[in-house]
Amino acid sequence: MLDITSLASKYCLAGLAALTILLSWVGTRREVPVLLLANRWLRWLLFAGIFAYLMRAYQLSLRPDWVHFITGFMLWFLLETAYNWIAINALSRSDIPLFPKFKVNKDGDEWPTDAHFDKLKNWLERRNFKRLAVLKSELFEDMFLRTSIYESPDRSTRLQILFVPRRKDKSSAYYTLFTNGRENSRLITDNHSLPYGGYYPESWNFVRKPLVGSLEKLFQIHARRLKEVKFEPLPCDGEPLEELNRQQQMLEHLNTKHGFLNPLQYREEDGRLTYDGRYRLWKEMWLLAYLGRSVS
Repeated sequence: MLDITSLASKYCLAGLAALTILLSWVGTRREVPVLLLANRWLRWLLFAGIFAYLMRAYQLSLRPDWVHFITGFMLWFLLETAYNWIAINALSRSDIPLFPKFKVNKDGDEWPTDAHFDKLKNWLERRNFKRLAVLKSELFEDMFLRTSIYESPDRSTRLQILFVPRRKDKSSAYYTLFTNGRENSRLITDNHSLPYGGYYPESWNFVRKPLVGSLEKLFQIHARRLKEVKFEPLPCDGEPLEELNRQQQMLEHLNTKHGFLNPLQYREEDGRLTYDGRYRLWKEMWLLAYLGRSVS
């Protein structure tokens, strides 16, 4: 069995550390979700490996290296779980809106400055998507969610591009494609990797593809789903701002009804999220981070 303190093991750990940094840089810069997922697994394995190395190098335990590795693996799970629960509790008691209300964006900052978004705009132009609205919502002071609503040439499908701020004045883009049908039915395909954990209306046929970073590929998936489920699309006639805010209000009401959110009278004392809501949100954070899947 390989000694964790051997020269070969040290090279393996150093290589794993370098690969973790590289995948994080490339995945974030190029917005490649698969690389970010792989980076999280490598980071987890690296932590377990370093833990096993330290236990053997400083003779803190005489158990086999594989026991130390598994212990380090589980320790990372506990540490990240504790961090996630602290973040969820903070979110539950914060003033950050869980279902933000949008308004018309008149500031002229629809698109972040990035070559990646120039390619996205070119794709929309080639597909003849029509821009319907440019909206924004304030999360807290000087921090905004921005979204743009586009419509396909046949008016059957709308696209919502959500720009979420991140570090160094950068933004990540998430895409939602939706097509309305009869009796309030809706077919939705998105690539959000932001944890939600809540409930959706039963009439929504919803699929989340967080590992799909390309809008073109996501559009192809949505078009294929329309054919497979034999969905009869209806033209989207609603005004985008009113429709989006009405949807946010409906989702908040639905999630209160299903026990994801506390009723208004209990939120000041108990926070906005119920215990079930916190558990579902924690579960979705893990599923998205390490399996690229959603609770929904």
